[in-house]
Amino acid sequence: MNYPVWELALGGGPLIAIVSILHVVISHFAVGGGLWLVLTEVRANRRDDSELRDFVRSQARFFMLLTLVLGAITGVGIWFTIALVSPQAVSALIHGYLWGWAMEWVFFVVEIAAALVYYYGWSKLDRRTHETVGWIYFVAAFASLVIINGIITFMLTPGRWLESHAFWDGFFNPTYWPSLVLRTFAGFAAAGVFTLLTASTLARGAFRSRVTRYCAGWVFVSTLLVGAAALWYRAAFPAWGELSGGAVPILPGMATAFASGLAAMAVLALWPLLLPRTWNALGVVLLAAAVVGSFGAGEWVREAGRKPFTIRGYLYSTGVRVDQDAQLAADGVMAHTRWLNREVGHDRAAIGHELYRAHCQVCHTMDGYNGLRPSLAHWSEATIADLLPRLGSMRALMPPWHGDEYENACLTEYLLAEGRQGETAWPANRQTAGRLAWNLSCGLCHTVDGYRPLRGTLAGQSREELDELLDSAGELTPEMPPYTGGPRQREALLSHLVRIAGPVGTAATAAAAGAVRSTP
Repeated sequence: MNYPVWELALGGGPLIAIVSILHVVISHFAVGGGLWLVLTEVRANRRDDSELRDFVRSQARFFMLLTLVLGAITGVGIWFTIALVSPQAVSALIHGYLWGWAMEWVFFVVEIAAALVYYYGWSKLDRRTHETVGWIYFVAAFASLVIINGIITFMLTPGRWLESHAFWDGFFNPTYWPSLVLRTFAGFAAAGVFTLLTASTLARGAFRSRVTRYCAGWVFVSTLLVGAAALWYRAAFPAWGELSGGAVPILPGMATAFASGLAAMAVLALWPLLLPRTWNALGVVLLAAAVVGSFGAGEWVREAGRKPFTIRGYLYSTGVRVDQDAQLAADGVMAHTRWLNREVGHDRAAIGHELYRAHCQVCHTMDGYNGLRPSLAHWSEATIADLLPRLGSMRALMPPWHGDEYENACLTEYLLAEGRQGETAWPANRQTAGRLAWNLSCGLCHTVDGYRPLRGTLAGQSREELDELLDSAGELTPEMPPYTGGPRQREALLSHLVRIAGPVGTAATAAAAGAVRSTP
């Protein structure tokens, strides 16, 4: 709210995801690969295995280029993108964790220096000294992970920091340890995957089979350990039952994708482990895809778990602090939104556009990621106006909207105009139309059987009773808006609700419905 707005057609979230997922894979490889290099060098030296030592030396160059060059570029890219998309969050992290970042940067400098010495010291340092440099690199890289992990887990589970604002209370938060163990083993798995990639390029023979099996062992064992750590992490995850039940609709799918990626990694690792001679480029591509998919899904789960916050319980994704709720509710949002174009005068749609830019587009686009226009195209002015003050109650866990009556009308007018640009024909298929009508109204806050389920409430009710229920929707709870859908949308919704309600008048369904309706 205190910073300029950066407009991006594809949305800020996808851009951050593209840059950060690539960086996360590389940074975890930097940790696990550092341990792989030094342990494998020690193994080669102890066994006087010149072939293995030469292989490690070849890996060092690839490792240095990937982690120091591409890793550094993507790391800077993350800072650049998050500072533009969510500057208030970056400000909070810098002010709250200045010394944490300073420590991480010191370790990063040591990491860079050690990596360069390690690579250029193969023929200049004796074996023991060279191994020591490798250990220095790994310790510095792991120390960077230790610190970064404290900061990113703080954003998900700040714990006692919300009351104390003490550095260590936020650092050693409820998900710190399970996340550190999870990310450590993930780094080891990534190291095995990258070395399997280069092993596949070796000339076929006994050594290729031997090193392929060795690297596959890293992947297989580390992947199993990642799975065990993920169960620990899930147990510490905030409100998992509520979120996976539908409060954040993407969470269950991404959690499944993460688990599927891990399973695929373990299964694919058995190929080079058991049949190293047949390991080829196809296996490399499949395994790399499983790694990227698993890492990406895991990071998305963490991001989804913070909804509707950037720093859970402290800072909303809109850049509004939780402790500003009352002030915004009293003054309206324009009074506290610095970067508004005041030259639009009293053009309500233009003011609404400015409000959308400042408070909506950080998470939404019109036609792309989290696109609004497909829904806006079927919503009336009354529907939009009634939904805006209730955003914080929706199933997708959006930040609350504190606009006053005038600001609400301005944003409504703008969104309505955008929706009219995307008007599409109402589906001819009855079931498709019913699902769309459900998603446009009931599905915003409810599921059929999961989060805030409606099946029990609707069970056994006739079409006439459901029709009456729609008429009284706005009187049931303060969070529920009145139903304002047009005749065609209402007809489609009623047909869909009848299918959910099931047979009319049966003893079991009527009893269930009565029990739910009588619950305060």
